[in-house]
Amino acid sequence: MEMEFRVFLIGCLFHHIAKIDLTTISQGGKYIARFGKKGAAYDLLQQTANAYNQDMGVNSSFEPYDTYTKLEVDPEVSNTTIHDVVFYLKTLKAPVQRNQNDGNVQSGKQIFMALGCDKCHKSQLTTGTSNISALSNKTFYPYTDMLLHDMGSGLDDNYTEGSAKTYEWKTPPLWGLGLAKNSQGGSYFLMHDGRATSIEAAILLHGGEAQHSNNNYQNLSESDKQNLIKFLESL
Repeated sequence: MEMEFRVFLIGCLFHHIAKIDLTTISQGGKYIARFGKKGAAYDLLQQTANAYNQDMGVNSSFEPYDTYTKLEVDPEVSNTTIHDVVFYLKTLKAPVQRNQNDGNVQSGKQIFMALGCDKCHKSQLTTGTSNISALSNKTFYPYTDMLLHDMGSGLDDNYTEGSAKTYEWKTPPLWGLGLAKNSQGGSYFLMHDGRATSIEAAILLHGGEAQHSNNNYQNLSESDKQNLIKFLESL
């Protein structure tokens, strides 16, 4: 399964205010991004400023144009508040896997690897250097590669951001998956638009580059499927 980097254009205004790290890989004014469903946000600062603007209609100096009128307006939230939210998001504790020593969970993990799910949902990554020592060069277990992948025609909703194709989506982290039901009113709402109401439904929606893993899942015995789900719910 081939993985490839995509680069996205950062708005000139945001680039000017946020002062993007010049050591970051760039090509012709475009930068490799990691945040958002389409991987179109460069960092948590852009993600946060965009969320204020696009999700809540709150403008800042980073996003000074009104979402609906397209007119420039005075900031409604201070830069200090934006940066405080970014710091909060950066320092949130990562979810801790549960029931790691359970035999069915361990079996499910082996099945996860055998299906090829780990080619995109990579279990282990390492952070880069950070001015927050607790975050610098740390190994963590998010179960994502933070890259875009072709997910097939079934997940092509004719929507895009940056240079992402309409059928491409960033691999979502699986950590915290088992906690999602309780945080969503007792039901799962998975995939980019919440259309999958169970983990199995989400697996069966995987197409494109993930079709082979999907096929492998469908060929499992019922007990192996149950162990896989138990592993995923332990994350």
